[in-house]
Amino acid sequence: MLRLLRSLPTIPTTVSLRGYSVPGSSVSRHSQKPPHQLATYVTTHDTATFPGSPSPETSFANLDSLGNHIYLEKQDKLRDLGINLQTSQIIVVGGQSSGKSSLLESLTGFSLPRGQGCCTRFATQITLRRDPVKKTVISITPRNNADQKLRDTLRAFRHELTDFRLEDVANVIDKANVIMGIRSGINKDVLSLPMFSEDILKIEISSPKNPHLTVIDVPGLFQVTDQLGYASDKDKLLVEAMVKRHMKNERTIVLAVLSCLSDPVTEGILQFAKAADPKGERTVGVLTKADLVKEKAVLQSLSSLAMGSTFKLGYFVVRNRGADEDDLDMSECRRKEVELFENPEWKHIADAGRVGVDALRTELQSLLTRLAKRELPKQKAEVMKRLADCEKRSISFGPPRCTPAAQREHLIKLALKFERLANDALEGLYGRDALFREKPPLKLITKIIELNEGFSHVVWKKGQTWNFKEQATEEADGTEIAYIQLVNEAVDWASTIPELVEYRYPRISTFKDPQSDIMAFIRDCYSAGRGPELGSFGGSVLTMAFKAQAMSWDEVATRHVNASVLVIHRFLYTLLTALIKDQRMREELWTCLQDDLLKGYGRAREHAKFVINTELNGRPVTYNHYFNENMQRARLDRQKSILSGLETNSQNTKVDLFKVQSLLRSVVESKSNAEQVREDIHDILKSYYKVARKRFVDNICQQAINHFLLDGDQSPVKIFTADWVAKLSDRRLNIIAGEDAITTTARQRLETELEGLRKALEILRS
Repeated sequence: MLRLLRSLPTIPTTVSLRGYSVPGSSVSRHSQKPPHQLATYVTTHDTATFPGSPSPETSFANLDSLGNHIYLEKQDKLRDLGINLQTSQIIVVGGQSSGKSSLLESLTGFSLPRGQGCCTRFATQITLRRDPVKKTVISITPRNNADQKLRDTLRAFRHELTDFRLEDVANVIDKANVIMGIRSGINKDVLSLPMFSEDILKIEISSPKNPHLTVIDVPGLFQVTDQLGYASDKDKLLVEAMVKRHMKNERTIVLAVLSCLSDPVTEGILQFAKAADPKGERTVGVLTKADLVKEKAVLQSLSSLAMGSTFKLGYFVVRNRGADEDDLDMSECRRKEVELFENPEWKHIADAGRVGVDALRTELQSLLTRLAKRELPKQKAEVMKRLADCEKRSISFGPPRCTPAAQREHLIKLALKFERLANDALEGLYGRDALFREKPPLKLITKIIELNEGFSHVVWKKGQTWNFKEQATEEADGTEIAYIQLVNEAVDWASTIPELVEYRYPRISTFKDPQSDIMAFIRDCYSAGRGPELGSFGGSVLTMAFKAQAMSWDEVATRHVNASVLVIHRFLYTLLTALIKDQRMREELWTCLQDDLLKGYGRAREHAKFVINTELNGRPVTYNHYFNENMQRARLDRQKSILSGLETNSQNTKVDLFKVQSLLRSVVESKSNAEQVREDIHDILKSYYKVARKRFVDNICQQAINHFLLDGDQSPVKIFTADWVAKLSDRRLNIIAGEDAITTTARQRLETELEGLRKALEILRS
């Protein structure tokens, strides 16, 4: 890395492209010279140095001995991968006519187009390499947001030149302009084409005597669009955004170039530099065109600026190649720079080592080497993290699905995993997969059991319209409140799902408490339905009484089945979302499954209606022996309540028989026939209601919920199976599992990024 900037004595003489005007224009200024004179290389060293500057030979040898070029070569290789990884680099920024191109020429020995009306249309990476073979390779690094087709086209652009001739280089750059699609050459008047490109032109110059140096030149800022001919305000904003993006890279050393004759207060590039590097820790100011300074006041101002910069890295002052010095080689230009800064008026700045390209190059090499060494572990960590993220995303894509066989295989694998997780969810085996810990809605059987228990509790405590005799109304307890919360949570989740609209009951706050005067209700039923029976009652009375007493079962059971449907639908949605990361594929699968899902939900609800109608609209019938036991217990309880006022003899615990007979006689004699029948109706209704309630709750939970929604062959939980996939037609299979253009493009980009990141990790570890 340290070889980078102290290499002037061994840099090839300027490969002058200054005669190559704005991209697309013709080569003119040097066209009269023979081609072999357009590019010659310096073979001797100029030993002149500035005060405070190290000897070029000594500094260059030190750089080689330290092996710092390895750090810089790694950064170049990482940059070439095009994986949007911030690399340690030097960028040169400045306004139009700031002397930026001349500074680049002095640092690298390579000249880019400059002069009246000339500008850089894209970022240009100039890389010098030490290699036994002398050659120049010109290529294009695509911008990060280029699509795969354009990326392949741009990366295919590669021209290798062994004889470095101006016209050959100019022709290659002209072709690069066309490939990038910018306004130049034969297309210079096509206003629909952009004037600037965000692609990077890479010029790699190899030679046995070259140092290792990479400098990136970005387009110069301009204030007035007319100064660039057809440039628009949009072009101006594009250039500013490009410059800011390159400067924002925290691993970049910024060379902020401005003319000695300009006012730093008004220089936009300095404002950009301060915004990108507020602490001034990686910005080096460069004042060009020192030979044009004539006034002492300007010189004093420059001295003050160079010695007291707001940038911690300070300013350097350099001399540019003059407008009439096109024929001078690099060594002659360097002598003129040395002579300029030997003048007494420059002594103060020169003594501080802040003048000349040599001092600037030495400083830059030291800064860049330290930066590259420091950032290498951070780059490795960043690449490893991105690589892990990309590999995780790659797994979610699954293998490519271009053929029916590949699509079916992929979908069957997903179905098998779905079946396994669904079975685990039904058995409560939550420890087999981390998904159950990460996503609570997948704990299906737990949710369903909680709902069923809450349903049973609510029917038990609040299911009757009237409390039976001596039965008190109970306040809502924890089980009822938890059930209400579960139901409301399911309703809230499904509030935005259109296909579930008919299963979304309104939220509930509490269940209605039973009324207290059941005997008045029984009296009305008996009066409305009595017949010629003597000492008994007709069957219709009990039917009417039971239907009225259990009338809330319909709504409570329907709400419960609907809530169970919502919980199951949420389970299916959550599980498929976790298994299938491809949104398009997941949505297509949902579309194919939706009709069968809704049919499964409908079967459960229809069966619940069947159970409800059987209980409420049929004749009260039971063969459960608990009915008779309940009825006898009810009669016994009533008799006990009659005798509850009797006191036992404290001496021999014998009950006064006379009192018992007297009390029983008064009860029997005081009741009418109708009152006795109503008492019997109450006892029979109470006994039958208890048996029917238990039967009803079990039938709803066991049949409508467990069988139709969970365990049956047509259960929605068992709808996505390998057998189902195997029976799909190729056309339907392609609709579900086939890759659309967006997915294919995303996969290609991910594979490209993965390949680049793996190469980057290999480079960083080497």
